[in-house]
Amino acid sequence: MPIVNKAAYLESAGQALVVREAPMPTPGPNEIIVQNHAVAINPLDWHMTEHGVFVKEWPAVVGCDVAGIVHAVGEGVTRFKAGDRVVG
Repeated sequence: MPIVNKAAYLESAGQALVVREAPMPTPGPNEIIVQNHAVAINPLDWHMTEHGVFVKEWPAVVGCDVAGIVHAVGEGVTRFKAGDRVVG
């Protein structure tokens, strides 16, 4: 069964996050794609959602705290392989 990729989009500062389908990324050189099993909103994410801090383009996908399984690896990745459990 193909994985459906979703993301929490911020349409503008002070608005609620909207979860919807998102394009499936392709890993670039030295990058990995993680299939999220858990995500978190940290204090910096809160400032982004409430005030637009550090947001350069709207809509924005915020958040970088994650736990899950490596879905794909890019060229040059040697430390991880598909199926590895990761946190970041």
